[in-house]
Amino acid sequence: MWTALRASASKTDVNALSPDQLVDSAARYVSALPPSMMRALHRFRSAPADDVLLLRNLLPAEAEWGPTAAHSSAPLNTRDTQAAALLLLATALVLGEPFTFRTFCDGKLIQHVVPVPDKEHTQTGESSTGKLEWHVEDGFSEDRCDYFALLCLYENPSAVTEFAAARDVRLPDRTRTVLQETRFSMLPDTGHKLAEIVPSRTAVLTGDGQHPEINFDAHYLSADENDKQGARALAELDEALESARRGHVLRRGDLMLLDNRRVVHARTPFVPSYNGRDRWLLRTMICSSLRRYRARGTRVIP
Repeated sequence: MWTALRASASKTDVNALSPDQLVDSAARYVSALPPSMMRALHRFRSAPADDVLLLRNLLPAEAEWGPTAAHSSAPLNTRDTQAAALLLLATALVLGEPFTFRTFCDGKLIQHVVPVPDKEHTQTGESSTGKLEWHVEDGFSEDRCDYFALLCLYENPSAVTEFAAARDVRLPDRTRTVLQETRFSMLPDTGHKLAEIVPSRTAVLTGDGQHPEINFDAHYLSADENDKQGARALAELDEALESARRGHVLRRGDLMLLDNRRVVHARTPFVPSYNGRDRWLLRTMICSSLRRYRARGTRVIP
């Protein structure tokens, strides 16, 4: 499969393709995914208790990525990097339709999660020495992804990808009731380039007790100024997430898929070297509802 992916990247510069053309190119490789991988993806999509899936050793040792991408929307710089992007999208297509926002990373369907100078302490995928706090992807938007996928090209042993599932959070009933009310405000993160910053109103916990969903961001979500009860509930949730925390250091060839409706994630601090071999993940977002995807009418949401 890798040989075919590299051959495709050799014939066509992936950077020159539109998002729809890029997905169409990746779609031809879905049937080439190993049967064991397809079964794992199917279980992840359908099992009520599965919220994170880790696939290992997907990339060959001889693949050459070149220097770590300079920023989140940089071009895919080598034939092997472009082949890895096609593999990521082919895997994503088993769960739904890859998409993105026009305001995010220049509308790129594949984004780079890499450390960037002067961004070390931001709450974005370009941070490093600052901890990336608990959050879901794009919690300010009803169009946020159902899943997202991370494919590791270069690793850093200090960078732990942490996650906590809503179903594992233990809270008093009174706190859970407060968090189920639409009384909180969520701001867009600074990864989005917006003409106007408008907070959205949201509940934090939704769904039933057995299959709860969560919309949380330790940095961009807040209670109203005089809502002490709401602020206290958010603080209790933050503590409960720490108790439910799990983690994994992504290694070269690891592909992690997370349910963005049922899981929050974070990342521990690490020290970048800026030597061309820093931690480097490829990321894409996935809409699992074909009906919702069709209703949008576009792969790149304005």
